[in-house]
Amino acid sequence: MEYINHITLNTGNCRKTYANEIDRGIYFRLNRMIKESTVGDGVEVYRGYRLKTTMGDGGAIATIISINSGIPVITIACSKMDHEAWHVLHDRGDMTLKTDKDDPPELPYIIDYLEVGAAMHLDAMIWTGDFARCFGWTVLSPSSIR
Repeated sequence: MEYINHITLNTGNCRKTYANEIDRGIYFRLNRMIKESTVGDGVEVYRGYRLKTTMGDGGAIATIISINSGIPVITIACSKMDHEAWHVLHDRGDMTLKTDKDDPPELPYIIDYLEVGAAMHLDAMIWTGDFARCFGWTVLSPSSIR
């Protein structure tokens, strides 16, 4: 996989992310975190924040949640097979989005959906974009970053 499109639905910002942007030293730790985040209440990924993930064929959807408030901060989805996550996040209707439901990006992609908690947890906005990029590569093309 040469690159992955990375889009923030709320702002419309889009960029291509490349495997060489990922520190190969984090792969095993991140892979373990993702696996642990699929059970129970998820796993703490950063001080005060936990990750809850659902894996699917060719992708995943995950939410970072504030441990203290229980409020979702960001939902991350990635896919290399279809646009289901794109449509699901557009259909939620609880946020104004700058992207068009009927104009999904080229596969593969990583989607960032800023939840209502993003405004209340601005400290998380410093690292969640990088985390989403690493999450996407780990799920979609782990061999590219190992």
